[in-house]
Amino acid sequence: MGAAETKRVIQPELSPSQIDYLKMRTRMTEEEIQKWFHGFYKDCPDGLLTQKQFVQMYNHAFPDGDATQYAKRVFATFDKDNSGKIDFTEFLLAMDLMENGNLDEKLRYAFQLYDVDKNGVLTKVEIETIIKMVLSLRGEANNDRLKEDVMKHLNQFIIKFDENNDTKISQDEFCRICSEDEYLREFLSPNFCS
Repeated sequence: MGAAETKRVIQPELSPSQIDYLKMRTRMTEEEIQKWFHGFYKDCPDGLLTQKQFVQMYNHAFPDGDATQYAKRVFATFDKDNSGKIDFTEFLLAMDLMENGNLDEKLRYAFQLYDVDKNGVLTKVEIETIIKMVLSLRGEANNDRLKEDVMKHLNQFIIKFDENNDTKISQDEFCRICSEDEYLREFLSPNFCS
């Protein structure tokens, strides 16, 4: 996680203790950590990534759509200490999950991404918000037919997996639904699959 109250500006090199910490917390080698660090420092010379920079990067990565709302949600989940900026440690831990995490880890992250009010369940409103964000990200914000198809597909799985019939999806239910349905997994997790 990031520093406690205020984040210090990162030095241009990682200390041996920082490298050891990151090696313990990620599935990366020292060489991979250094490569990520130098790329991060090149893009963020002060050692901190702002939400504005992050949104710009996402919009550049998804040029056919508007990634703004989706990127803001991703940023909020990366910014573990809620400082409004992402330091290198927060960034690398997230990148490790995206690149090296197993399917269950990635789906649990996706659930956190979509659980806007952080109450441990996804409601119909949150699910519709997710679908709108993903459609916008993909440049299909006005594709009502696709939205209806995804909602129909999702509703069928909610009926199947909503064990307590509360029309809310818990993290376990979400992971089960997405792990068993490639269509939903790929739609709801546009920046990672496997």
